[in-house]
Amino acid sequence: MWKAFVSGFAVVYERSTSPIQPGVFERVMGRLSHRGPDGSDEKIANQIAMGHWHFWTTPEEVGEKQPLELAGMPFRIVLDGRLDNRMELISELNISPAEGKLISDAALVLHAYDRWGEHCFEHFVGPFALVIWDEHHHELLFARDALGDRTLFFSCEGSYVVIASEAWAVAGTYESPLQICESAIAYFFSLRAPEEGLTLFNGIHELLPAQVVVFNPVSDRNWSYWHPDPSRRLFGKSDREYAEQFRYLLNESVRCRMRSTTQAGILMSGGLDSTSVACLAAKMAGQTPLTTISYVFNELHECDERSYINSVKEKWGTRSLQIACDDAWPFKELQKWPLNPNQPDWNAYRWLKERAYQQAHDDGIRVLLTGEFGDHLYSGGANFLTDLLADGRYGDAGRELWLQIRYGGWRWTWENGYIQRIVRRKLESFHRTFPSKRRLDPALPWLTPFSLELLSNSNEQKKTDLEDRSGMLDLWSSMVCAGESTYSSSWAVEQRYPYRDRRLVEFVLALPAYQLYYHGFMKYILRTAMQDILPQPIRTRTQTNRLSPLFFRGIEQEDVLDKFFRDPSSSWRKFVQSRWLEDRWKKGFSLIADESEAVLPWLCASFELWCQRAQI
Repeated sequence: MWKAFVSGFAVVYERSTSPIQPGVFERVMGRLSHRGPDGSDEKIANQIAMGHWHFWTTPEEVGEKQPLELAGMPFRIVLDGRLDNRMELISELNISPAEGKLISDAALVLHAYDRWGEHCFEHFVGPFALVIWDEHHHELLFARDALGDRTLFFSCEGSYVVIASEAWAVAGTYESPLQICESAIAYFFSLRAPEEGLTLFNGIHELLPAQVVVFNPVSDRNWSYWHPDPSRRLFGKSDREYAEQFRYLLNESVRCRMRSTTQAGILMSGGLDSTSVACLAAKMAGQTPLTTISYVFNELHECDERSYINSVKEKWGTRSLQIACDDAWPFKELQKWPLNPNQPDWNAYRWLKERAYQQAHDDGIRVLLTGEFGDHLYSGGANFLTDLLADGRYGDAGRELWLQIRYGGWRWTWENGYIQRIVRRKLESFHRTFPSKRRLDPALPWLTPFSLELLSNSNEQKKTDLEDRSGMLDLWSSMVCAGESTYSSSWAVEQRYPYRDRRLVEFVLALPAYQLYYHGFMKYILRTAMQDILPQPIRTRTQTNRLSPLFFRGIEQEDVLDKFFRDPSSSWRKFVQSRWLEDRWKKGFSLIADESEAVLPWLCASFELWCQRAQI
């Protein structure tokens, strides 16, 4: 069994007057035992059983026992996660500063629930999954954070409700063999997260981000508590005003995530996103050098970013730990790959992550900040011409369009949709009946007819204006973020994501897109905001280093793959066309321009490994 030191919980609720069936709660809790380096506690009373495995990473929760109850309140809570806007909540709830320094996040949630009831979740910022038993109303309530950075799974069968931090744990409810959800597997091979909370196990659902569900003995109800305003726009300010507000929010997001029982570290590449986090954190650290952990490459120079990494070290005096990773290629030692029984591993660069987590663990670091998902935050930059026109900056719009044409030509400009977006925005301003479309292309060449049939009901879906403006709202980013905690925590490390802050996301969603892409620069607002913080070579860089040479080295080095993909009994063959894969294998994946196609060998290998080792 793999290990994962991250807090988690299990809840079993019998909605009838019958007692909880013997063994059910014990089986579910048992499958989470890897999550409790700091112990566990549980409480079983009448028709409700709640248990929690402890992993204390914030000072206020050290020594806390959950399920938690507070005197004078008819509530009981289990919480996995954190509240990053503690100071605001403490002030709004009229809790004294002295008490506020000591109160845990779980206790803070109970105070908020006692004050605002079911509306309390609208006030929370930070990653969390929680269950509250309301003795007064005889209701069981469970909720997930707005962006879905913590996992929460459940199943309902008859009068039974089972909730846990992992789908694998919920599956412990049943003594019979697990039934695999083939539709969810088809989504996996189409490079998308399953819709509507599907998991890889039939009958087990994932609560969607920003969702709340309430069960009582006779009914249930659910709703979403967070709805970003699609009409909100910030127009007319100067670049400097936008940048100052952005920097304030990013700085606050980093500050909140530095709260830890040990000094926090930074997983830092040489890119704009992680170096910005590192520079802000280093400024906060003061006289104590901030520790950064980075991958470097002595042979694969196309992957190496140490010149940028060292520029941060020179400017801010960071303690830079650099790990040589030329031999950490994908597909290496597959049978030693960390196992997550909940799902196959999507990340082909797992060994890079493992080395970073091990370095943090050996260095005594329990919290590791990262710049991941910055690209998702700024993904709405394609609307930059449209928003320049909306802001009355016609001259700038014309110059920018001409710049794009000079750079890539008319065809490239047209294929990137810049002109079509202007036309569509104009039509929408008159009719408001032209939602953009996101197609799950039925011609994905690698999928079998069986996979395409499973996905046929989702071939065409509305893509909201908000999703067009930020990839942070995509379920895939939530799945990747929440799923990664299983791996980082196996080294007793909690990874935190400053760019996945609800306040920051709401601000960027309201920005004109020319703050995200302008003058040929991606992440324009970040470059402006970090003018005196980032080293100049990083702030002005336009090219990004890719890890694809390491990926292709893995394909070249691992002879076992040729035999693996020719095995006629492989489970992936039901979902991916073997002839297509073998064809690409012969031609060489390094020649494929589309990176989504190049990653297919890894997805097949990961899925096969998962089926074998998780005994699916």
